[in-house]
Amino acid sequence: MAMSVSSGPSVFRKRTYTLGHLASDARVLASRRKEMKAIWAEPRLDPQLREQVMVAVATVNACGFCTYIHHETALQVGADVGDLASLIDQSDKPLDDDAIVAIMWAQRYAETGFGEIGELLEHALAQRFTEEQRRDIETVVRVMTLNNLCGNTLEALVRRLRGNRVTHSRLIDELVIGVGYFLGAVPQGLLTARMRGKSPAVAFREARAAIAAAA
Repeated sequence: MAMSVSSGPSVFRKRTYTLGHLASDARVLASRRKEMKAIWAEPRLDPQLREQVMVAVATVNACGFCTYIHHETALQVGADVGDLASLIDQSDKPLDDDAIVAIMWAQRYAETGFGEIGELLEHALAQRFTEEQRRDIETVVRVMTLNNLCGNTLEALVRRLRGNRVTHSRLIDELVIGVGYFLGAVPQGLLTARMRGKSPAVAFREARAAIAAAA
């Protein structure tokens, strides 16, 4: 997966998108439309595992808003996010649980930019999940990474507006990708808050805190 790694005066090292890189990743997902529908609508992949993987990937990609949204969604479907938080950074934990293996694999896949994972972890995943399930997990990682990098690109735009431009991040990418993400993410955030019984004001404060923590 192609993407840029940006840094600037404030040491902004989050991965961001260019329009070309976003289009490339979006084409891959467009070819998996039926699979995505099966994962989220049927749902073919266990919703708790799906959301746990998405939280873990958002943490790897340091997208504060995405992490907040999917923590909320994970709670909505019954996942124990507290337990997840104690697992996602423990790469040396024994591979004796399906969810742990899937989370570790997803994190590594995101960290490498959809590159090689390592023989041991690949074998562990293959031992616990079918070929279809493994492809579904990969698709979830790709979907979440696309959202994360769009969110990071929006953050680069906000930094630019505050006079702290991110090196190697272009204004056109920030405007098109960042604004598009904002228009899609804010309604989703409000919907998630409503599902959890929170007011938009409370959700906004919590999301802002999550973004600051990931900065």
